[in-house]
Amino acid sequence: MHQHKSLWQFDSFANLNLPWQEAYPALAKWLNAQQEVDLEDADQVDEIINVQPSLAQFFHWPQTFLATIQARRDASQPPAYLAAGVKGRKWSQIEAFAARTPVVDRYLEWCAGKGHLGKYLAFQGNKQVASIEWQKSLCDAGQQKAQQLSLKQHFHCADVLTNPSIEPLETAECVVALHACGDLHRVLLEQVSRLNTPHICIAPCCYHLTRAEEYHPLSRLASQAKLSLRKADLKLAVKQIATANAREQRLQKQELTYRLGFDLWQRHVRQTDQYLAVPSIQKALLSQGFVGFCQWAAEQKQLTHLIVQQPFEAFQHLAEQRYHAMQKQQAISQWFRPALEYWLVLDRAIFLQEQGYQVDIGAFCDGSLTPRNWMIRATLATSFS
Repeated sequence: MHQHKSLWQFDSFANLNLPWQEAYPALAKWLNAQQEVDLEDADQVDEIINVQPSLAQFFHWPQTFLATIQARRDASQPPAYLAAGVKGRKWSQIEAFAARTPVVDRYLEWCAGKGHLGKYLAFQGNKQVASIEWQKSLCDAGQQKAQQLSLKQHFHCADVLTNPSIEPLETAECVVALHACGDLHRVLLEQVSRLNTPHICIAPCCYHLTRAEEYHPLSRLASQAKLSLRKADLKLAVKQIATANAREQRLQKQELTYRLGFDLWQRHVRQTDQYLAVPSIQKALLSQGFVGFCQWAAEQKQLTHLIVQQPFEAFQHLAEQRYHAMQKQQAISQWFRPALEYWLVLDRAIFLQEQGYQVDIGAFCDGSLTPRNWMIRATLATSFS
């Protein structure tokens, strides 16, 4: 990862050309000659390895990386009404995750939302579940549902980023967190290790949702590594659209193309080679077309007075060309995505190991259900004695 960081540690929007062209001239020449780059094409992968043999390790993952954590509980099929209001893929994630948690009497569900995972755990064996969530409306909805189902699930409304010391956390036998983002799961790991919680089961997500601009490893071992990461680099670890439907992918492509076109326009009219960030948008804005998007973006950045000087229309075709060039550029960085995510998962797992836990990691479900399918499962060593 560190050796090849120039291939993945860069900001796509900021660069009009390949940022690593001089360091990897043969790979740059090969890439520029391709119409498209398909990472699933074995022949193309072999060709890349022939061009740059040192990249071979990023195409051939050991089977241990792909191993699935074995279920530890007999998760009987719950009644259909328990899944009411939960989308099928999300409910399948919950079933797979819950089936791989230890059987205890008291669970704590971190960043619970409406508490669907906690609801499942509470139903299995009539267990006690404390569900922690900061949005009161979700707590109220979840509590109402738990009462309707006569479950021993109780919601606690709390902002764990400002007040992580929560009383139910001190008595929990197993803490679960399915897709708690960034600082949320980081705070959790710090708290449970301090309290010596017997069991921990988490599926980390959205590592880039953190206050710090530079990544600070949790484990002592990772802190000694040469690899240094920015918040922007952490986005690569979760940069996938494997579960996006055709419409979502079309809108993503359209928005990215429009943003690239506006960027080319603003560089031209401002006579600068600097990227200018544009705020997030409502997808409905895309229906106004390229010119409509650029008009909106110019208004956001107080550049409308420059439209007469240079209209937007001339940049739409250039935007499409740049989109295809960026896709190839990002395809190279995507080769490193699994390794980066695995490194971040290992940092969390090793941190728990350093705190006295026995830890195993693996996929709790198939990637078709969610690309964020890594699970870290830890048991305090004293729990075995």
